[in-house]
Amino acid sequence: MHKQVIEFNGEAVGALMPEDERFRFVAVKYGVWSLDGRLFSRPVEAKRAVMMLLSKPAGRSMPAASFWVPGEGDPSKSQFGWNAASAVPARHNETRA
Repeated sequence: MHKQVIEFNGEAVGALMPEDERFRFVAVKYGVWSLDGRLFSRPVEAKRAVMMLLSKPAGRSMPAASFWVPGEGDPSKSQFGWNAASAVPARHNETRA
């Protein structure tokens, strides 16, 4: 077994490195980062995973937004308010726009 470059539309997006009897995927492009470190039994499986991942229509890679409301046992709403204001305190002589 030897290492193989995985391409998508003529561009290298990752490499397969032999590991025991399998192949470890090493991502070299952000679009396939979610496959980084994954083990495949055959190179064709890795190529199929890359194709499926990069062939998704733009804007469809994330599920639709949900309107989750914390329930009993979930973190409180206050724990999710961290992005409402900067976590870095302003200096005394500094104003924020």
